[in-house]
Amino acid sequence: MTKSPKNPWPDNAPESGNFDTPVTGAFVRPVNRAAGASDDPAIEARLESLLQRLYGFYHTEIELSLNRTYRFLEQLNNPHLKLPRTVHIAGTNGKGSTTATLRALLEASGQTVHVYTSPHLVHPTERIRLAGAPIGSQALIDLLTECIETNKDEPITFFELFTCAALLGFSRVPADWLILETGMGGRLDTTNVIPHPAATIITTISYDHMKFLGDTLPKIAAEKAGIMKPGAPCVIGYQMEEALNAGVMDVFLKKSQELSTSATLVRYGAEWSSAPEEGRMMFRYENDSILLPKPNLLGNHQLWNAGAALAAFRIIAPEHFKPEILSTALTQIDWPGRLQTLKNHPFNDLAPEPWEIIIDGGHNDSAGVILAAQMEEWKKTDPRPLHLVVAMVNRKNPAAFLKPLLPYADSLTLTQIENEPTSFTPEVLQEVAVRLGFQNTHTMVNAAESLKSLIKQNPGQQKARVLFTGSLFFMGNILAQS
Repeated sequence: MTKSPKNPWPDNAPESGNFDTPVTGAFVRPVNRAAGASDDPAIEARLESLLQRLYGFYHTEIELSLNRTYRFLEQLNNPHLKLPRTVHIAGTNGKGSTTATLRALLEASGQTVHVYTSPHLVHPTERIRLAGAPIGSQALIDLLTECIETNKDEPITFFELFTCAALLGFSRVPADWLILETGMGGRLDTTNVIPHPAATIITTISYDHMKFLGDTLPKIAAEKAGIMKPGAPCVIGYQMEEALNAGVMDVFLKKSQELSTSATLVRYGAEWSSAPEEGRMMFRYENDSILLPKPNLLGNHQLWNAGAALAAFRIIAPEHFKPEILSTALTQIDWPGRLQTLKNHPFNDLAPEPWEIIIDGGHNDSAGVILAAQMEEWKKTDPRPLHLVVAMVNRKNPAAFLKPLLPYADSLTLTQIENEPTSFTPEVLQEVAVRLGFQNTHTMVNAAESLKSLIKQNPGQQKARVLFTGSLFFMGNILAQS
């Protein structure tokens, strides 16, 4: 592949379409997350080699447009026009959980579902689900190879080519639905090529990717609102008070009204709501309400994500909106790396049996607020020493993420993500933490050594909770150790 002589990014930089794309390091077959990885080492080696080549696909400069995507889709005979009914999802936080919940709802109603998400935690096949199953490594190799050969060395990025390959795969395998998650933003995201989605969803808006999406919440909201299409209802998820005060709802309303046929807004707190009630979840849609099991994903914030999925499901599949289907789906959501309690993992063998080990990929300011709320809940219902272990990539703001967690941490260990060159050093993170007021801080070389150190430092603690957090890359790094 010929690369531009004016490439502004280093060879290991993430491409512009999705800054959560891993940029280095081999993957292994995951245990804690279902994926289509092959048992044949030769196939895995071919896929790894192909991906390393794709990670080097850069263009002359960051081009915030869809011109390359449409050009390439035309070369592929426009697979984006041959897809099943599609729900397009954007937002800063909660996209993945909302996607996983909507998939569970559709599958519980007997329908087949394609899904596209990013980033992957452990293995790239996690990004593409074909009619309910992760794509296999060999099938992914075949799709990517076909796309590389079709592209003929034209400028393109990893995320653009990978997304178009996914759309090509979705166009060839029958399914009832496609759930399509944006990588970054919305208006100019590579996924924003679906002309007539059945519905769109915009989850919680917060600060992230500000270099490309804007430095205010209304600017970021406007980019996310770019997925709204004429005549397609748009479910608006829970928004933080700061975002509401900044006027993000006005942004969504203005975008809806600008479309040739208004995109009906279905807003949290207006047309729908969800809240805990007596250990369950009360979901309200317009004048109807139903008491349901809480989603099996940990955290009260998951009621918001589940509620957005339920609202969308009510719109696109009203005939299946039945208590038995809803209850089944909410107890079968599969979305690892988000307040996930580790089980059958080597870390469980290291720690004393009563210790609880949890991982969460939160990495921005609103994720910190959400985690703090969960920590407050733990403090009320299951108080035990809480030890934080944090690693982050250097594109994020560690102070904004860590500040809400300060009142709840008995200790804070700063570490780094193995085989990830963009990881902050533990020392840099420790400087940030100390300035924020964290007292009991330590630095370690990796996640496993962090856990060993905590066990050694706290020999008398029969019960403790260890939370690994700060990056989805960090979660993938931990899960890959299974």
